[in-house]
Amino acid sequence: MPDRQLSSEELLSLRERLDEIDDSIIDLIAERQHVVETIGEHKLATGAPLRHFEREREVIDRGIARAKEKGISGRVAREILETLIHHSLGKQETHKLVRSDHGQGQSALVIGGLGRMGDWMARYLDIVGYDVDVADPAEHDSPFHRVDDWESQIKEYDLVVVAVTLRPSNAILHRLAELGPRGLVFDIGSLKSPMRSGLQALHDAGCRVCSVHPMFGPNEIGLSGRHILFVDVGNRAALEEARALFAHTAADCVDLSLEEHDEVMAWVLGLSHLVNIAFAGALAESGEAVPLLRRISSSTFNAQLQVAAQVVSENPHLYYEIQQGNSRTGAVVAQFRDMLDELHRSVREEDEASWTRHMQRAHERITKE
Repeated sequence: MPDRQLSSEELLSLRERLDEIDDSIIDLIAERQHVVETIGEHKLATGAPLRHFEREREVIDRGIARAKEKGISGRVAREILETLIHHSLGKQETHKLVRSDHGQGQSALVIGGLGRMGDWMARYLDIVGYDVDVADPAEHDSPFHRVDDWESQIKEYDLVVVAVTLRPSNAILHRLAELGPRGLVFDIGSLKSPMRSGLQALHDAGCRVCSVHPMFGPNEIGLSGRHILFVDVGNRAALEEARALFAHTAADCVDLSLEEHDEVMAWVLGLSHLVNIAFAGALAESGEAVPLLRRISSSTFNAQLQVAAQVVSENPHLYYEIQQGNSRTGAVVAQFRDMLDELHRSVREEDEASWTRHMQRAHERITKE
């Protein structure tokens, strides 16, 4: 640090040097990306998997060690390298998808294809080679051909994806069962039990049907580190066909029963949504100015505020359906309320030992591999 005030010329010179450094960083990222593309071509030619977990850990550990040698936070190095790896895998993944031609010569219909995840699904199918149509009453622009009377054309498609919101999904599945599509059918709903009878009707009608749940939002660059859940509803061949649709991605594919799926969702979606909506709601009703709280708050508060702000910006009707449509919600909410009451009791009664025990147990359980 200088022990005197910088002159305007010196300050300008330093800022120009920062610009040069920033340009160099961008240039190095571009060079890194070029190397990654070359490695990606090798993986494509040899059939090697997109992800190499041991190599990723090696890159991150090496970067952290290098950062510490230079007096830089290891956490910063980890965040930068994880971001670079994620974007690199996304680029390799997209290239591999385009080259796969998985759906070449086949047609797909996305019912609800103008919704956020419906649009993602349509774009994904387009990338892997399908001729994609969408059916949706919404008045949004779409690069895909829109079908007004999908029922009369349903037997023309090799793949039908139901991407509407939860409430009408079951009725659409029942209608599909009546129409008897020849192609693979799956939904991408966040819950499965509300669609149980529709999925069963398709199975009973002899249709190739399963259920899929992409565990990510519509803005994902790549699927590295993301999960796609597959639910078998009685046709294993259909499940494998759906899994093959995502085989060229770096996503982790997980098989669950219908009951397991909704039990897990009560925690993964239900509890996390409730906690963040309650947090944001309490702030909104507190009378405090959120901008002021952000200015004087801790890193923990800011991180929680960022997540809560994202949650409450989503579709409230969908998030209500996720709570209301899951029979497991009540038990999860009761367990959360019990824990909240217990923590409050320990503070009210000055029971530090109990507070400490709950924190330590939670740390041990949630960090256990």
